[in-house]
Amino acid sequence: MKDVLKTERLIALMKCLVASYFVTGVLLLAVAGLLYKFSLSEAVVEICIIAIYCVSSLLSGLLFSKGAASRRFLWGMAAGAFYFFIICGVSAVIEPDFNLISNSSVTTFCICIGSGMLGGMLG
Repeated sequence: MKDVLKTERLIALMKCLVASYFVTGVLLLAVAGLLYKFSLSEAVVEICIIAIYCVSSLLSGLLFSKGAASRRFLWGMAAGAFYFFIICGVSAVIEPDFNLISNSSVTTFCICIGSGMLGGMLG
């Protein structure tokens, strides 16, 4: 019975991550369009990317914690952490000089964890 529950939670995690990455892609395309149309500054683009991380992690935490009976904030944090680590994995493949231990990575990790936890509490 426990194996079935673990498999169900893993499938739920994959589904919520797919949904949150879909939202990330749509929002990044919107920011790219705004960047093209209005020649946004680098600071504005960085703020938009941080907002996208917040929204997507919150969504993943919200969706993943729906199936949990208790401690939803922990499930939300886990979803935010997985969201962040997948971003890191893709970044490491695309950019060979990617540094996981940097100020921006630590900040992004905290944003993803916090937003996921908030999503878990709202779920």
